[in-house]
Amino acid sequence: MVLDFINGCRWWQAFLVLLVIYSAWSSPFELAFKKVATGSLLYVDLVVDFFFATDIILTFFVAYLDKSTYLLVDEHKKIATRYVTHMMFPMDVASTLPFQTIYRILTGKLHRGDVFGFLNLLRLWRLRRVSELFSRYIQQKNLFF
Repeated sequence: MVLDFINGCRWWQAFLVLLVIYSAWSSPFELAFKKVATGSLLYVDLVVDFFFATDIILTFFVAYLDKSTYLLVDEHKKIATRYVTHMMFPMDVASTLPFQTIYRILTGKLHRGDVFGFLNLLRLWRLRRVSELFSRYIQQKNLFF
C-alpha cells in the first residue's frame, strides 16, 4: 500500500507531469498534420504509454482519503473497487492504449486515418494529472501557512 503524500509518490507524479506535457504537445500535431508517430518517435510514445500503464497498476495500491469519514482507506479491495468503478479507470486505459500499434500488429498495415488522430487526443485526458498535482500542492501549502 502506498500513501499518496510520501516523497517517492511526489517524484513519480512530477515525472508523469513531464510525460503529460510531452503528450499534450505531440498529440495535436499528429492530428493536425495527419502523421502517425514513426521511427524513434513511435518508441518514445510507446515508452510514455508504458509509464502511464505502470501508473494505472500503481493506482490500485494508492490509499485515498474517504471524503465522508475523513479516514485513510488502505484496503486493497476498496481501493481497487473505487478506481475501477470511477470514470477515471476506463479513461486512463483508453488514453494509454497504443491504438495505432495494436492495429499494425493485428493487420500488418500502417493506417494513417483521422480515427487514430482522434483516438490519440484521448491522451489529453492525462492533463488532469497536472491539475491534480497543482491542487494538492496548493492544499499542502495552505496547511503549512
